Amino acid sequence: MKEKYYDVYVSYPPSVDKERINACLRDNLPENQADDLIQALAERPQAIIAENCSKEERENAQHYFSYLGLDVIIRHSLELIPEENQEEDVKKIIDQCPVCRTIIDDPDAIEECPTCHLHFATATDTVIERKRIEWEEKVAFERKKQQEIALKLQLEKQEEEKRLRKQIRAELEQKLIQERGGFNWRSWFKGTKALISIGIILLVVFILIAIGYLLASFMK
Repeated sequence: MKEKYYDVYVSYPPSVDKERINACLRDNLPENQADDLIQALAERPQAIIAENCSKEERENAQHYFSYLGLDVIIRHSLELIPEENQEEDVKKIIDQCPVCRTIIDDPDAIEECPTCHLHFATATDTVIERKRIEWEEKVAFERKKQQEIALKLQLEKQEEEKRLRKQIRAELEQKLIQERGGFNWRSWFKGTKALISIGIILLVVFILIAIGYLLASFMK
């Protein structure tokens, strides 16, 4: 079976803050690529980002640019199709769900989108617009949640690294003291030893006070 190739286009979603999308593009793409893409989208509704892609390349591009907040449109690569079939192929643009942009390889075989569950037969423009907003809210929420989880994991990793460094430093100090045959007085003021040390100090202080009191009594 002859392998299919695809062209990948992107566009701004409807009713979206374009400056927010542009800022996201600048944060995640090389500066020259981000500027070229933003300029292309300013000049036309759709901008091509990849040509003659394999299925895997198409899926990677779709996932990545969807993550950046853009709509991704997939078409058959016309350069690899004989001229007599190009007009027919233009009519056979790969169907995509108008809400979540999931590619529907065989739209005649299914009644609803497998991703967002839009029912194609009853989908009016109003329904599509409403579900589109709901889908974008869901995607934004999931993206935010993933970012928060990633940040939490990063903070936990930093805390664990800090704890391990502190533990390793204490073990090395202890080992160095043992090799020198010295006494590590600091160790008696850490952890459970600190309670014992404080108790001994209080006991000694109490004994000294008692001795001082007795001496003072004898000297009267």
